[in-house]
Amino acid sequence: MTHPLFDFTNLTPAQRVDLAVALWDSLPADSVEPPITEAQRAELLRRAEAYRRDPGVGSPWPEVRARIESSRRSGR
Repeated sequence: MTHPLFDFTNLTPAQRVDLAVALWDSLPADSVEPPITEAQRAELLRRAEAYRRDPGVGSPWPEVRARIESSRRSGR
């Protein structure tokens, strides 16, 4: 965005992440997904294929989110 509606420069990185999560979570469950670019589509397909090859790699979202929240609380 070249001219954002709001100036976020006064927010810390953790506050910006909290805001992004709050905005995302505020979308209605039945809302239409925003369109993705071809590059995003290719990356999603690449990751899905990597998961199919080895489903044990990676972490479930609740674990990832807990790590993110823990690191924000500890200031890392």
